[in-house]
Amino acid sequence: MSYPESFTELVSRRGFERYQDALIARWKAHRIDYRLTYGLLASKPAMHMDFDTAQAVGRVSLWESGECDLEVLDAESGNHLLLEHHEFSTPEEFFETYARVPLLLRKIRGDELP
Repeated sequence: MSYPESFTELVSRRGFERYQDALIARWKAHRIDYRLTYGLLASKPAMHMDFDTAQAVGRVSLWESGECDLEVLDAESGNHLLLEHHEFSTPEEFFETYARVPLLLRKIRGDELP
């Protein structure tokens, strides 16, 4: 897989758009609602990947700086089931890590994981 060269390309230039058709289909097949948005978070360019199931919700926030937050909340209690902050050096590190959120959502729901 070829990765974008920078977080600026991925976030501000919306390079992550090229993966959307495949991601939407993948998460839909696993019964996870998914949407991507762009904007500012703390006055810095960011993209947000939101994942929803009946049991829990997740969000991946990636800033142009390479900072990234992974969050999963229990839908009923609102308690954090996952809360991590990362400072990635390369987009490849982001791609290797962000899937922890939807994988955890599948596990919470009781799906068999490969």
